[in-house]
Amino acid sequence: MVVKRKNGFTLVEVLVAIAIIGLLASIGLISIKNAREKSKVAQAGSIARILRMATEFYYDDMGFYPPDVNRGWDPGFMQPLPYNPDTGQSTIPACDHCPANWTTIVQQKWSGPYLNAWPRLTPWKGKYDYNYWGTGTSRYGCPILPGIYIGVQGDYNNNNTIPAYSEQMMLDQGYDFDNCLNGEAQMILIDL
Repeated sequence: MVVKRKNGFTLVEVLVAIAIIGLLASIGLISIKNAREKSKVAQAGSIARILRMATEFYYDDMGFYPPDVNRGWDPGFMQPLPYNPDTGQSTIPACDHCPANWTTIVQQKWSGPYLNAWPRLTPWKGKYDYNYWGTGTSRYGCPILPGIYIGVQGDYNNNNTIPAYSEQMMLDQGYDFDNCLNGEAQMILIDL
């Protein structure tokens, strides 16, 4: 007697096929996540290059660099004096490296805007922070050499910081100059 096999798959064959599809899907999702994070890191690097040029243009006009400002604030690239593009509030911060009459100089010599638009959000939905550190300092215990930096940080409430995986990529690519995994990157614009 000949036993005819029914057309179809056994339960084991179906389970093996599902397992293989699941494995391939998870590998694909990991690859997509990696590509997205690499894209965000590249975008932050591109913005740093643009801000470096704006800083150099400002210096060429003024003879000094913009003052250090708070997170989210434009230091003077879009309008003469620092302001917060989110609130419209402007301020005249202390500027240790600027001449005593720096606001008068800015009002006379400013020929900006030096950017098309201030970058309001980082790729991780945080804020940029323009920093002038004339002497060596540390941030969260991480040493930072003298220079002008753009901090890629969390938002005003310190949410939306850089994920450790992305920050490690920034460290590996030489973007993050504080050399620490701390949820933010300090990208150098000008070496002092």
